[in-house]
Amino acid sequence: MIKENKNANNESFEALPIPEEAVILEDKKITDLSQISLLAIKKLTKERGIDLKIKKKRNNSDLDCIFEINNFFVQVVFTGINSDQIEVPLNRWYKLNESPQIILAASIDEENNIVFFNGIITAKEFINIFLERNAKNKSFQISLKEFKGGINRLLSFVQILDSKALSRSGLTSKLNSQDSLFNKIGFSKRNISIGAIVLGSIIFGPTILKPRISYDLASIELGQVAIPSKTRAINEVNNIYPKLCILSPFVDSSQNIQKKVTAVSFDKPIIYSPDPINEIIISKNGEVLWKKKGSSINERIKGPIPWPINPIKSEEEYLLSIRPKGLPSGEFAKILMNSGSEVIKFDDLVDSLGNNKNKWIKTINQSLKTNKNLAFALLLSEKLPDNNSLKEAKNKLISIEGCIK
Repeated sequence: MIKENKNANNESFEALPIPEEAVILEDKKITDLSQISLLAIKKLTKERGIDLKIKKKRNNSDLDCIFEINNFFVQVVFTGINSDQIEVPLNRWYKLNESPQIILAASIDEENNIVFFNGIITAKEFINIFLERNAKNKSFQISLKEFKGGINRLLSFVQILDSKALSRSGLTSKLNSQDSLFNKIGFSKRNISIGAIVLGSIIFGPTILKPRISYDLASIELGQVAIPSKTRAINEVNNIYPKLCILSPFVDSSQNIQKKVTAVSFDKPIIYSPDPINEIIISKNGEVLWKKKGSSINERIKGPIPWPINPIKSEEEYLLSIRPKGLPSGEFAKILMNSGSEVIKFDDLVDSLGNNKNKWIKTINQSLKTNKNLAFALLLSEKLPDNNSLKEAKNKLISIEGCIK
């Protein structure tokens, strides 16, 4: 059974609205919280027409609940519907290669079988929070504000990412093992010099000097495109418009125009917004060349979309129109995509990189400084090599939150 957090105001519960994306289950006889959560996830995926492989791991309990969803190991943690804190059991986190990859927070009203999924934290995000607080207990209490994206973020992760992209190393500290080894050979962390790093490369092998994505992808600010409304009654008062957040094509949010402009230097850019999308249209000279709509009100367009029409040629202009969730038909965020006199053939570039991980990393690092559209297209490419550094970078891109919850 769930104990409401002390910070929760139980007396005001009845006045609190049920969250819009909460799931209400009809079976009143369910008492197992893990079963309630499993049924809620299955109900959501069925309503949205999403086909996921969902397994409830053996020996699950309310204190140790693990689901395997599309090969991702997801720890589900529970709290009351009116709580603002949640407790994370840590037993599994101390087992190497057995710890969860994602934590899903579920706020549950047991009496009425109402489940609201607040969002998720990846293993890396959780470990960073845990280490910052220097926690040492068998469980760890955390604010629900740390969980981002609701159930949509979880569904995006398990459908788009490779399960190998998220670590299962848990709280078994690699830093401690490195410290102990350096101590054994007579070095302290404060006195490590270039010579020690060279010596380390001899002791540990060349893996210590492996190239990595050097750009801080988590710091990338999404482009924001205002969406003019046909019904101004609400928005015109404060001159505030709905907006779309978009990663690719990359746009400069400082452009003080409603129709953003982006330069495209290669022929097959990626289209990707972390916001749930209802409709996308690509047009040229007023003619619609391609369009796509979500298959239903509950099934949005999501994930990276490879350029769906003929490759872009030099000196061309395309209009990309995107209608996110919640906006009526005919209201779009609009982005003008202009190509220059020289256009790189993306497929040729990918073929030249082959399966050489170092070449991919070097090219992406260079592009992140000068050509973000190209860097994002490479990181989100289906031909991205199987490499931990590249997978981690792709995961960070996919993890960036949009404007629309």
